Amino acid sequence: MWVSVIPFFTFTGRLALLKKSGEEDWRNRINKKQDVVKAAAAAATESQQQVQLWETEQTYTKKEESVVIQDYSAVSMSQQLWRMGEELVESQMSIEERKQMISTREDAWKSRGRGAANDSSQYTVAARMVKKGLAASSSVISPILSPVAGRFKNSSPAVSKPQEDIEAKPDMESDKKLDKLETFLGRLNSKVADLQETTLTVTERAVKEVMKLDDEIFSKFYRRVVDDLPRMPAPIEDDFDAIFGCQGPKLTSAMVQHRRSVRPSRNVQSSRNPVKMLAARQDIRHEYTEQRLNVGLLESKRITAEKVSKTSEYSEAALAGLASKENFSGVSLRSVNITQQMSNNSAAPYKNLMLVQVKGRRHVQTRLVEPRASSLNSGDCFLLVTPDHCFLWVGEFSNVIEKAKAADLAAYIQTKRDVGCRALQVRTVEEAVNPQGPAAQEFWAVLGGQAAYRPAGPADEDEHFENGVVETNCIFRLLDDKLVPDDDEWGKVPSCTLLEAKEVLVFDFGSEVYVWHGKEVTLAQRKVAFQLAKHLWNGTFDYTCCDINPLDPGGCNTLIPRKGQGRPDWAIFGRLTEHNETILFKEKFLDWSETKTPAPRGGEERPTEQKDSPPPPGKGECRPYDAGLMLPVLQTPVSTVLDGGDVGRGHGPVGDREDRLRTLEISTVGVEVWHILEFDYSRLPRLSVGQFHEGDAYVVKWKYMVSATVGRRQNPEARSSGPGKEKCCYFFWQGRHSTASEKGTSALMTVELDEERGAQVPVQQGKEPPCFLQCFNGGMIVHSGKREEEEENALSDWRLYCVRGEVPVEGHLLEVACHCTSLRSRASVILLNVHKAALYLWHGCKAPVHVRAVGKTAARKIKEQCPLEAGLHSSSNVTIHECDEGAEPAGFWEALGQKDRKCYDCMLQDPGKFNFTPRLFQMSSTSGEFVANELSHPSQAPDLVSSLPFLQEDLYNAAQPALFMVDNFHEVYLWQGWWPQDSEVPGSARMRWDTDRKCTMETVLQYCKEKNEKKPIKSYLIHGGLEPLTFTNMFPSWEHREDIAEITERKGLDMKREEYEGLPGWKQVNLKKAKGLF
Repeated sequence: MWVSVIPFFTFTGRLALLKKSGEEDWRNRINKKQDVVKAAAAAATESQQQVQLWETEQTYTKKEESVVIQDYSAVSMSQQLWRMGEELVESQMSIEERKQMISTREDAWKSRGRGAANDSSQYTVAARMVKKGLAASSSVISPILSPVAGRFKNSSPAVSKPQEDIEAKPDMESDKKLDKLETFLGRLNSKVADLQETTLTVTERAVKEVMKLDDEIFSKFYRRVVDDLPRMPAPIEDDFDAIFGCQGPKLTSAMVQHRRSVRPSRNVQSSRNPVKMLAARQDIRHEYTEQRLNVGLLESKRITAEKVSKTSEYSEAALAGLASKENFSGVSLRSVNITQQMSNNSAAPYKNLMLVQVKGRRHVQTRLVEPRASSLNSGDCFLLVTPDHCFLWVGEFSNVIEKAKAADLAAYIQTKRDVGCRALQVRTVEEAVNPQGPAAQEFWAVLGGQAAYRPAGPADEDEHFENGVVETNCIFRLLDDKLVPDDDEWGKVPSCTLLEAKEVLVFDFGSEVYVWHGKEVTLAQRKVAFQLAKHLWNGTFDYTCCDINPLDPGGCNTLIPRKGQGRPDWAIFGRLTEHNETILFKEKFLDWSETKTPAPRGGEERPTEQKDSPPPPGKGECRPYDAGLMLPVLQTPVSTVLDGGDVGRGHGPVGDREDRLRTLEISTVGVEVWHILEFDYSRLPRLSVGQFHEGDAYVVKWKYMVSATVGRRQNPEARSSGPGKEKCCYFFWQGRHSTASEKGTSALMTVELDEERGAQVPVQQGKEPPCFLQCFNGGMIVHSGKREEEEENALSDWRLYCVRGEVPVEGHLLEVACHCTSLRSRASVILLNVHKAALYLWHGCKAPVHVRAVGKTAARKIKEQCPLEAGLHSSSNVTIHECDEGAEPAGFWEALGQKDRKCYDCMLQDPGKFNFTPRLFQMSSTSGEFVANELSHPSQAPDLVSSLPFLQEDLYNAAQPALFMVDNFHEVYLWQGWWPQDSEVPGSARMRWDTDRKCTMETVLQYCKEKNEKKPIKSYLIHGGLEPLTFTNMFPSWEHREDIAEITERKGLDMKREEYEGLPGWKQVNLKKAKGLF
C-alpha cells in the first residue's frame, strides 16, 4: 500500500528535480521511461519523512478525518511523473527550440527509406540541379530578387499609390483614330436627313423689351370704365362713438389723453423712398433676348423614326448608315499584303517581336520581358512570338507546370492567331536537346543572335517570383474623368469580377499597360481613358520598394532602372474591349474562363445547347431523319422583294396569276455597271456591260419600270398598260476569287452611288437571282482571272464556256478549263477561237431543249457584241458552228488537245432518260436535332429541268466536316467532308461526328427504299477530294483539290502519302477498296 503523494509534491521539489537532472539530460531521457521511474522512486524516498510529519500533525489537529490510502504501483506513479515532467518542459520550450525539434523529426521521416533515395531528393528540379553540380546554398540570394527581398513584410503596398488622382488635361495626347471616328460619326449624323439633329440647338433669337409698370401701358391694356352718374359727397355728422355705440371697446387708460410734446431721437436713419431708389438703379435690364429651341422638330423626328423602326428589321444606327451618302473618291486606301496584320486599333496590344516569360509553380505568371538573349535563363520557359514565327524555348531546369503552361499558350496563339501571330506551326527549342538544330538556329536569328544568359536560380525562386511580381500589379478605375486607384485590387491578382460592361479600367503590369473598357462605354469615356492611360504610360514609375522589377525581372539589363520616366520601346501599351482580349491579358487573371454561362432565373432549368458534345442517351438521342419528308419536290415560284414590292423574275407579269384582269408588269429601263478596284472604281462602257471576271467585284445599277396592266372582261388576254413607276436597284456582284478589300469596297461604293436611295442587294457568283441575270438579256459572261489581266488572258487562242440557265433571257456563260474534262453530256458548251473568230456551239447528247436554246442565244450575243474581254474586237466576224456530241468536227478536238471521251462522263451509250433535276440535301445536327435541309438554286425555274444547278463551292465552302446527300435520280451519293488540320478536335466532337454519320447513312438507305420499295436505287459513299467522275460531272466545273485528297487519304489509309505512293498499283487499289475509298 502506498500513500498518495502526488497532491503534496511541491513545485519547489519539482523544480529542484529538473535542475538536478539538467535540460540536456532530460531531453535524452524522452524515450527512456526506466530512468524516470528511478528518479521518481528516489524522489518518493526523500519526501517520505515529510509525509510522516504531515500525518502526525493531521492526527493531532483533525482526528475526525481519516487518511485516504490508495493502491498505486510503482509503474503507475512513474508514468504520472513522466507526464508531468514532459508537460512542464514543453511549456518552457521556446519557439525556436520547438521549430528545431519539428525539423529534426521531419528529416528523420525523410531518411526512413529502403534502398534508393526517396522522391523528394530524386525527381525535383533541385535534385536535378544537384546532379549537375549547380545547386546553390540556401543562404545565397536569388539573382531575380532585389536586396529588399529579405526585409520584413508589412501591410503597406510595394508600389505606392499616386497621391492625387490622374485628371484629364487639354495638353494630353489623344487617340487620333478615336478622333477620326468621332468626326466621321458627326458627319454621318449631319448627312442623315431623318437623324441629322440629336441635340437641343437654338433656332431663332429675338430682342424683347421688358414691360414697364406705368400709367401709359396700363391705360392701353385695361379698358376705361365711363361712369356718367353724378357723385355727391356724403356728409358724416356723427362721430365714431355714435356710430359704433356702446358695444365697441374703450380705452380708459390715462395714457390715451397724454400727448407727447417731444419725440425721442432715433439712432437708425429712416429709409428712403423705395420707388425712387428702384428708378435710380442702373443694373436692371430693360430688354432681353428670347431664344427658340428645336424641341418640337426633334420630337417629331423621334416619332417618325420610332414608326420606321417598328416596321423595319434594322436598328436606328443601321438605318442611318444606309441612308447616309459618303464620297469615297477622295479616300486613299493603303496597300496591304496578305501576311500584313490589319487592325483599326491605334494601340494594338502586341508587338511585332515579343519575348514572354512563363514562370511560377502555383499561379504561373506570364510576363513580357525584353526580347534579347540575356533575358533567358535555364529555369524557365519562354515564348518568342513574331507575325510569322512562334517559338517555344524550354529551359533545362524548368518545372513540369511551366512546360505545360507554355505549351498551351503556344498552341493557343498559333491556332487562334492571337497577338498578331500567323505562324503555321509551333517550333519547340529545348535547351538540353539538340541546341544546334535548325529550329534553335532560327530561334537565335529571330532573337538577334546567340549570347550568354543566366543559369537556373534556387529551387524556391518560382514562389518568390510569384509573390514579388504580383505586388507590382496596379489597377485604376475611370471615375468622373479621373483615374482612381482601386484599393481593393491594388497589388493583387485581378479577378474577372472587375470586368463589367460599363466599366473602364487601366491595368499596369509594368511591361504591359492595358486600357480595358466594356461594350457599353461611350466614345467620350474611351477618349478620356486613353488620354489618362497614355499620361500614366509616359509618366514616372517607381519599383524601388518591390522585390522584383517587372521591367527587368532577371536583373540582366542595367540600363533599366527601378525608378525612371517612361517605359521601354519593347513594352506594350494596348487598348482592349470586352470579349476581344489577348491571351497575355487573360493570363493575368486568377479565374478567367472562356465560357461564362449565366445562372438560370428563378430556379428554372434551361437546356444548354452544346455544339460539340454528344447528346445524352435517352431523350436527346440523335435519330435518323424521316425520309418520307424529303421525297416531295416543292415547286415554289421565285420571288424577289425590292423596296417592299415583289419583282418576281425581273421581267414579265408579277403577282397573282389568278387575277386575270389586273396584274403588274416589270420591264427593264436601263443597266449601268461599275468595276470596283481595291483603291478605285470605274464605269464600264456600254459594250462591256455584262462582262464579269471571277476575280473582281462590280456594282450594277438596274432601272426598271413597274406598270399595271388591265384586261378586258370579254377578252382578258387583250391587255392595256398605263403609265408606270420607275424604280432603281443596286446589285454589288462579288466574284468567288475577289479579295476581301474588293468585296468591302463594292458594298461602300454601292452606298455612294445610290443617289435614288433604292434597294441594295449583295450577289455572290453562282447565286445570282433571276432579276439580276435578265438585266443582260442572255449576254452575261463570267471570265476567269481579273480584268486587269486581260493581256495574259488573251495569250491563249481557245476559250471554253459552259452554258448555264433555263430561260434564254436569263442565260449566262461560265468560263471553264479548255480541256475535254470540262465537257458535260447534260449541258451545252461554247468553244471560241479568238484569232480565227470561230465559235463552236456543242450540245451534249442529254442536254434539254431549253438549254440548247439558251446556248444559241448566248452564241448570238457573242457574235453581235464581240466583247473585248473574250479576246475579240469590233471588226471580228464571228462564225458559229453548231454540233452535237458524237458528231464533232476535227477542229473541235484540236482545241481540246485530244479526243478522249473517257475524260468526262460520256452518256452516248446510256439509254436512260435524264429529264430530271438533281437534288442536294445537307445533313446536320447542329440545331440539337438531326435534320436534312434541301438546297435550291435561286434562279431555278420551277417548271423546267435544270441539268447542273449546283456548284462545287456548295460542298467545299460549308463548315467542315460536312455531310451532303446528292440525289441524281438513278443513284444517290453521300458526300463526306474532311477534318480541318489547323484546329484540335476534341473527343466530344468526334462522338458527334460519328453519330451524324450513322444517322446520315440510315437516312440515305431509308430514302432509297422510299423512292422504290421493290427495287431500291443504289447509294454510294464518297469522300472529299476523292470524288469519282460520275459525281464531278454533275457540276458545271470541278477543280481537284490535292490538299483535301491528301488529308482524306492520310485519314483513311493510316499512312503517309509517300508510303502509299511507294506501293505497287494493285496494292493501292486493294487498299482503297478495303478502306472504302475506291
